[in-house]
Formats: sequence, C-alpha cells, structure tokens
Amino acid sequence: MDLRRAVAATVLVCAAVAFGAGPASAVPEQVEGTAETRDPSEIALERQVHERELALTAMFDAAERHAEVEGVRADRLAALGYTGNLPDLEHVLPIHDYHLSAGFGLTGPLWESIHTGADFGATTGTSLVAVADGTVTEVAYAGSYGNRTIFTLEDGTELWYCHQLTPLASAGARLEIGEPIGLVGSTGNSTGPHLHFEVRPGGGAPIDPIAWLRSLGLDP
Repeated sequence: MDLRRAVAATVLVCAAVAFGAGPASAVPEQVEGTAETRDPSEIALERQVHERELALTAMFDAAERHAEVEGVRADRLAALGYTGNLPDLEHVLPIHDYHLSAGFGLTGPLWESIHTGADFGATTGTSLVAVADGTVTEVAYAGSYGNRTIFTLEDGTELWYCHQLTPLASAGARLEIGEPIGLVGSTGNSTGPHLHFEVRPGGGAPIDPIAWLRSLGLDP
C-alpha cells in the first residue's frame, strides 16, 4: 500500500505540473462554498488524478493476482517433479511413475487392427494429468477404451486418456498444465492397469504419441 501511495503521489505531482499548477496546489484543498466557485482547471486536475490513482490500484491488484496464479502453477509442477523456470513450462508428461508397455502401430491378438496409441503401465490409482492447458471435451465409457477422457488442446489436438479407473475432470472443464484428469485403471479391453494415450491432431487420425511428446521437448 505504501508503494501505491508513493506512485499515486508521483502521478499527482506530474499531473499538477502538466496543468501548470505549482507544487503547493498539487493537492487541491477544500474550498468553501459550492463547486461552482472553484477554478474549473483545479476540479479537472483533481478528477484526473483520482482516475489515475484508480488505474494504478487496478494495475497493482492485477499484478498481485497474476503472481498468485503463477505461484500455484509452479507449486503444482514442482510436485510432479519438474524443476527450473516452472511458470514458463508449457508441456508435461501425462503420467509419472510408469513404464512403457506397448508402442504405437503394433499388431497382434490384443488389438482389433493396429495399436493406435502408447501404453504407460502403472499402479492402479496413479494420477493422470493435463499435458498442457486445454479443455475436457468428453468424458464417457467408450467400449474397448473403457473410461475415456478426451482432452483438447488450444491448437485443436485431441488427447485420449483411456482405461481410467475414475475420471476426475468433467466435460467442459478448463484445465491448466499439470492439473488432474483421472486415475489409472484397467477398464475396457485391458490386460492390466495402464494409460492408453492417443494423440489426434485436429481430432483426426492418431499419430505416434511418443514421437509427439518428444517433439515438445519431453522424454517419455
């Protein structure tokens, strides 16, 4: 608050100089009588200084809120094991404490045609998180995919989180990087607890999730 007052006082003096007022008249004193008896330039100066003080207060409040949001974001990413300049981190892995159990494009009796994603084996209940900022566009039981959450990034890329034990985010929810999406499970066509993770640019055909994650600077 002391900083705000100091800045406001500076603006007051600058405004007074701009209007040709001397230092003694920078803060208008109460004048006896009605407003009509006061110098119009003095009234205008007082109004302008008040407006500038309100603008400065709003600016400081916005800066404080931004700092709080950045702090929460940094704490969340640190809890996932990330270090460095966390407020600038744009992507994270969808899961931690895992092992890769099946890659993209595999064929065999476990799949109807080819494997359209990457499988991250993990303990039941392991947390699944948002890779980046985006919106949950669908949460439903999807046959062989089990409990599936479709999470859409700002560029339109769909990320499918499948076989969940329990989805934690509802359709329509706006999530930030690292926020929880669901828990690892083994629902649908699954031989054990794991995340089946698909990447579909623009909601179209799936691409290799591991190559996509690496293109973002991640190391799955």
